[in-house]
Amino acid sequence: MEGDILPGEIVEEKPPDTVEVSQRKRRYSIAILIIAVAIVVAVIVLVDKPDGSTDYWEYIRNTGYVGVLLMALIGSTSPIWPLPGSWAAFIAGGLGLNPIILGLVAGIGETIGELTAYMAGYGGQGAIAKWKRYKQIEGWTARHGAITIFLLSAVPNFFIKLVVMAAGALRYPWWKFFFLCWGGKTIKDFCFALAGAGLFGVIMSLLD
Repeated sequence: MEGDILPGEIVEEKPPDTVEVSQRKRRYSIAILIIAVAIVVAVIVLVDKPDGSTDYWEYIRNTGYVGVLLMALIGSTSPIWPLPGSWAAFIAGGLGLNPIILGLVAGIGETIGELTAYMAGYGGQGAIAKWKRYKQIEGWTARHGAITIFLLSAVPNFFIKLVVMAAGALRYPWWKFFFLCWGGKTIKDFCFALAGAGLFGVIMSLLD
């Protein structure tokens, strides 16, 4: 019968200690993700945002790298935030801040914000799982996780949330996801900051 052990067959079982360590690691990972999401929610609720588009550069001028970090964090989490992290890096680059530091700061802010989508995928995607486009992206992520996460983090696109949710649903290691996503977003935000350093003054003179 199916499931019976044949004579002489060796059945390998995981030692209890191994199972316990695996469960402990999973609980530890979930706890870290929950803490990260709680931080993001707290920042969204507690941090003031600029009142209008004309205040963006004044806000960044006053807050510097911290303001770029907060805008990047909330911008990758909440659609109601007025300025995405990449454009915050663009303005900050135009105001004379270091493009390399801006890339690193905005990149880590955006990546922390993406953990909310990762958690949504980890806990179940809901109705979005039935969407054909999501199924395709989940397939890419399952087959080529590292390159998919890195490349779609490195270029502006509308599919990054789906990739992040797919990574969570597939139980892609959160620490590996974090570093791949941060690496890609750092490159993207550095390019925006560099462009801002060269073009921001020209754009402002045209607006004046």
